[in-house]
Amino acid sequence: MSEVLILNGSGRGKKSTSAGLGIYLIDLLKEESIAATMLTIRNQLNSEEKIKEMVDAISEATHIIVIAPLYDDCQPYNVVKAQEIIAESKMNLENKHFLFIANSGFGEPEQITEGTLRIYKKFASSVGFRWGGSLSIGGGEMLQGRYGKLLHEVGTFAKNAIVELEKIVNSIKSESTYPDTEIILIPGFFYKWPFKQLFTSMNTRGWKKVAAKNGEKVDAKPFL
Repeated sequence: MSEVLILNGSGRGKKSTSAGLGIYLIDLLKEESIAATMLTIRNQLNSEEKIKEMVDAISEATHIIVIAPLYDDCQPYNVVKAQEIIAESKMNLENKHFLFIANSGFGEPEQITEGTLRIYKKFASSVGFRWGGSLSIGGGEMLQGRYGKLLHEVGTFAKNAIVELEKIVNSIKSESTYPDTEIILIPGFFYKWPFKQLFTSMNTRGWKKVAAKNGEKVDAKPFL
């Protein structure tokens, strides 16, 4: 019988897109009478006792699903640390399915598939997991996870994500592999003039504002 462990790799914890996806996924799994729990990796790294709890949960699960945001074309630090812990544990992972769900604030899922997806596949292969599939979500900020929104509260923007989560549950139920899938949540008109220019300009101003707030020199060119 399947038992699913979801590892939330977001640094934001409960108020994150990763948590919103995980909570919805757990509800879908429970509807199919599949046992499912979610641990927030950030919290599990706080003590040796919590780390052991996470390792034991991985050992007992048949399917491990990591849900995490994209940070600089890579996985967040806490996910890297969890991967190191899993690798060092030397536990037998041969019959466990490993799935990966990533969301990027950028609209293009290629930000995920061209880099971090390859890293997760290499990790899964190196520790002995069976690859169970991946979902790369472009425009994950549309799911409003940082505001504490759950998927059923988001509306139209969450539709494609919900469809794919249902497919993931079906793959777990049938013990099959979910295909590596890419979806885009940002509507197509955002990529056309004048919305593209407006969207880019707003993002640029936002990044510069955050950088200045944190004492960074936005136009610095230290390598020149």
